[in-house]
Amino acid sequence: MIVEGNDTLPGSPEQIWDLLMDPDVLAKAMPGTRTLVRTAPDRYEGKMAVGVGPITAAEFDLVITLADVAQPKSYTMHIDGKGKFGFTRGTASVALAPEGAATSMHYRADMQVGGKIAGLGQRLLDSVSRMLTRQGLEALQRELAARLA
Repeated sequence: MIVEGNDTLPGSPEQIWDLLMDPDVLAKAMPGTRTLVRTAPDRYEGKMAVGVGPITAAEFDLVITLADVAQPKSYTMHIDGKGKFGFTRGTASVALAPEGAATSMHYRADMQVGGKIAGLGQRLLDSVSRMLTRQGLEALQRELAARLA
């Protein structure tokens, strides 16, 4: 399942970068994240609960590892989540570029879902992933606005 898009955020690439590296902000931008802790400069660990169709509280142990870091321009996240109802794993890349007084953010995630949660069907999972992406970008915008105010 691939989710890809662009968003324009107010602020410099350096400001957006700092925001994206903050585990509290990442937790807000990843709907369902209950905890997220930076355990190393390139590693985050936490718990996430996501409801999809009849599975209302699929909880995952989450590990995010950063690679190909080119501060403040781009990075890749390797995501690994395991839980009672299945697993999710994949990669997500983020690229930042100045756009006037704002920053253009391009993102692309390629995720695989397996186990009971995958049995819900690709169309439902695609719909949920788009909804979670939208919610995450809205949360990121709110957090950025609050920090810049």
